[in-house]
Amino acid sequence: MIRTYSKSLLSPFIGVVQVAETPRARALSLDGKRWAIQYSLAGQSGFRKATPDAGPDPQFALVASIEGGEVQTRGLHPFLDPPDVKTQIDRLLEVVTLARLPFAAADRYQYWLLDGADETPLALLHSCVYQEEMAHSRPQPQWQAMPAAQLQVPAPAEEGATQYVPPVNYRLQKLVEERAGARPRAAWFDRSSSETDRFPHCLIREDWDSEQARQLCGRYIQRLAPRLLMLQALPRAVRQRLERAARPHVFDMDRFHLLYPEVVDGELLAAARVEARLRRAAGT
Repeated sequence: MIRTYSKSLLSPFIGVVQVAETPRARALSLDGKRWAIQYSLAGQSGFRKATPDAGPDPQFALVASIEGGEVQTRGLHPFLDPPDVKTQIDRLLEVVTLARLPFAAADRYQYWLLDGADETPLALLHSCVYQEEMAHSRPQPQWQAMPAAQLQVPAPAEEGATQYVPPVNYRLQKLVEERAGARPRAAWFDRSSSETDRFPHCLIREDWDSEQARQLCGRYIQRLAPRLLMLQALPRAVRQRLERAARPHVFDMDRFHLLYPEVVDGELLAAARVEARLRRAAGT
């Protein structure tokens, strides 16, 4: 049996990964176009003897990649059985080729950093698909922004170009750290219920006391918007706001659009994708 689902990639949040898995292998994709096929080493007797302290978490070896329906195999780990690896690749290839994306989100167990003042959810740190994972997944109560090297967030216009200031990403991270308090706490929540009002839709609180903090948070979310649009169960108004914020980032929208569970403004998305193709052809 092959299970298909999606889950957020944390921390920091960089998107939503699509997963198709068998008991011995899995296919992963961050954009629905390129897939990595990984085979589990945890059940291999040779691997278990060579690494007796590997622990309960499965270890995986990359055995193939898929793009455009074409499979590119990799050199196999010496502990693997080539015929079974091929069988697993073929099974996963059939599933991802015919898949209707995105897969349903399955990481219902979420680990949130808490606001130091009222202990309400402040920022999402981690998520799990299986309940038993919570016992082994308890990260430090510290939120991380995507590094500026991976996500360039424009600084507010009033900040002079000649004056150095740290990246927006870093400053927002420090604001979250301060808001969490001197003794930060985090807690697990089961998000299977329909109650969503107390959880930030964009995975971080947007209600800040100062205008500067609100502006930094807003700029970070705006730049992250093409990836946040992969989240499921967003209110329509929030999705529409994120679509408008994502519009300038046409290459990201073109890359991730297959994983958007809903599109409010189809014309906006189509225009962004056309612009991406034209700019790519022009080399700009």
